[in-house]
Amino acid sequence: MRASGLIFLAILWAISSFEEVRSHGDQPLSKIAIHKATVSLHDGAYVKASPHILGLMGQNTEWVNLEYSYPNPSIDDWIGVFSPANFSASVCLPENPQTEPPLLCSAPIKYQYANYTSPKYKDTGKGLLKLQLINQRSDVSFALFSGGLLNPKLVAVSNTVAFAYPKAPVYPRLAQGKIWNEMTVTWTSGYGIYEAETVC
Repeated sequence: MRASGLIFLAILWAISSFEEVRSHGDQPLSKIAIHKATVSLHDGAYVKASPHILGLMGQNTEWVNLEYSYPNPSIDDWIGVFSPANFSASVCLPENPQTEPPLLCSAPIKYQYANYTSPKYKDTGKGLLKLQLINQRSDVSFALFSGGLLNPKLVAVSNTVAFAYPKAPVYPRLAQGKIWNEMTVTWTSGYGIYEAETVC
């Protein structure tokens, strides 16, 4: 009886000595209030993305170089990555006739602050950024926002970039076959069932 009491106290002490477990917080993209975004394109602002065609050597990830400028810079300005590239209100239909649709139809798939690799951005209004993209099977554009994450104001949109082979098979997987000396290879592809060709 005494031994079980000591074991119980030891377990209770061990549990109470654990520190509080915390998560990493909110998912970063959830901090963007994209439903509050306004469009205020500025003639003096721009975003230029290069190269225009990605994956010419068959890669399914590639780096994109961004050059951007805004005459009224702030430390809260940020660049959003959108795929598909056309995220304007012209394709955004209202879900309820009594409410206005948001001005932007989709949220970014990635973002970075404009001053991340350009510490003088706030003073000069000019910046450079390098972002890695994966083949999303759709074209991509980049947008410069002012107003921070809580009150985003779209001030410039880049040219469109796309992967040369958006439907190319990617992410191969190997699995044991039905017998010991057999392997199965599967992959993810953008081709439809009637577009794919069998290769033996």
